[in-house]
Amino acid sequence: MTEYWLQSEAGLRLGVLDYGATLTALEVAVGEERRNVLLACEPADYANQSAYLGAMVGRFANRIGNARLERDGQEWPVDANEGTTCLHGGRHSLHNREWQVAEVAADRLRLRTLLADGEQGFPGNLAVELEYRLEALDLVIEISATTDAPTPVNLTSHAYFNLDGGDVRDHSIRIAADRYLPTDERSLPLGKAEVDGPFDLRQTRRIGADWQDHPQLVRCRGYDHCFLLDGPQDEPAVTLISGDQRLCLEMYTDQPGVQLYTGNWLAGTPVRGGGEWQNYQGLCLEAQQLPDSPNRPELGDPWLLPGQTYRHQTRYRLIPTNK
Repeated sequence: MTEYWLQSEAGLRLGVLDYGATLTALEVAVGEERRNVLLACEPADYANQSAYLGAMVGRFANRIGNARLERDGQEWPVDANEGTTCLHGGRHSLHNREWQVAEVAADRLRLRTLLADGEQGFPGNLAVELEYRLEALDLVIEISATTDAPTPVNLTSHAYFNLDGGDVRDHSIRIAADRYLPTDERSLPLGKAEVDGPFDLRQTRRIGADWQDHPQLVRCRGYDHCFLLDGPQDEPAVTLISGDQRLCLEMYTDQPGVQLYTGNWLAGTPVRGGGEWQNYQGLCLEAQQLPDSPNRPELGDPWLLPGQTYRHQTRYRLIPTNK
């Protein structure tokens, strides 16, 4: 297991492990201080934590109901690692393997891996290439994948952000989405719904405002929901502002959805340097295809076919303020 450090000319600094293609740090200057805005644990602890801390997840990020795929009369049982659900591709997938380093430079790192046919039950050999790149104060994540048999593909970063070290419910957020996916007791989507109440994030609001004042938030102990992105790709899909209002993060993506997860089950995850993370000390902004879509065409078509290339680009831009 090796940790790589990248730095942009503007001073943005990124830590990456080849294990899980895991992001371990993202450091930016805010006034006279340097802030690390990512949650991490000791390298030796990554194999034993269950929060997917900073890792790349897939072959199918988020959830597949009944841990089963069906297409053209064929059926594949996949790994049920969350009750009867397959979460983030199963117990052993992108998040807990060592990736091959294809290229390393001062401001970029390219990694590769192969998910074999039948691994965790999924069909097709899936060749994945991933690049982390720093451009000024932007972290750019570019992913591509090819397959030799039809297979659902949904790859995303499970980085946990905290822009000021406090409770992320004191951060403010805006998401350019008119619709979201409410979920059932298994966290599977019930269908598309218009945003309402605390799910209407089209205008900037504090994450903890009206906290647990909605049955969906009560069920999930916070946000763990996919928002359907509506805006043009050259405008922020998500804007996140620290509780002290000294740092802003803008997220741009070419994916159709973003899962907002507010770290509702983080407690007990080890901290780098000692101690344990607590619930709501980090949040994830996971750009992705829609959950459970492999078997539900009304939620999109995430199936990759031979001869096609899966592509994903997400950009996280850090903007220190003068406050």
